[in-house]
Amino acid sequence: MSKILILDDEESLTTAVKDILEIHGFLVDVSWEPDLALTMLKVSGYDLLILDWHMPTMSGIEFLSKLRMGGSSLPVLMLTGADTSEEKVRGLETGADDYLTKPFNAKELVARVRALLRRPGALKEEDLKAGGVSLNTRTRKVLFQDTELSLTKQEYLLLEFLMRYPDTPFSSEAIVEKAWSALTDTSPDTVRVHMYRLRKKLEFNGVECPIRTIKGKGYFIQSN
Repeated sequence: MSKILILDDEESLTTAVKDILEIHGFLVDVSWEPDLALTMLKVSGYDLLILDWHMPTMSGIEFLSKLRMGGSSLPVLMLTGADTSEEKVRGLETGADDYLTKPFNAKELVARVRALLRRPGALKEEDLKAGGVSLNTRTRKVLFQDTELSLTKQEYLLLEFLMRYPDTPFSSEAIVEKAWSALTDTSPDTVRVHMYRLRKKLEFNGVECPIRTIKGKGYFIQSN
């Protein structure tokens, strides 16, 4: 499951882009401030950055230059309102991997995002840990109490999603929207069924399952 950060000070556009990408199964975070975005990129593992060219406090080019000077090779899709070859060339020379001219349609946005994520090395391997569970996002190997678990695709996506946001409860409806939207035959009821099976697999040798439920809020996995 790919994780994307959007940096754009135009809230309405950012919200629309976020909604489009989440419908297609991506995990999406948003920042309207460049300094906050730099911090988010340092502490969270992202697979792609969508960056607006024109921002009041720091231009997209300045932000991208700062990012590349810091050694980051994160794929970057730049959004620009100017359909000029000079601006696009400047963006590519600074380190952008692709560009998209506003206004754009949803299909083109998703196609360009998927193309960037297919490039070799675009998907960063991560080792996630929470509640005694270790998960490798490249191999999809899951260990709990030093025992490797055999999970279905739905169970794996559930677990990976919760482990990316430990101690944060999500309702069944939110899980369908954010973690399972790319799958067919999904509903809050199917989430509950697969969650039940996943929790059973995390209960053995007398060890308590690290996935908890908060009534009225949803499921979460403990960070420790």
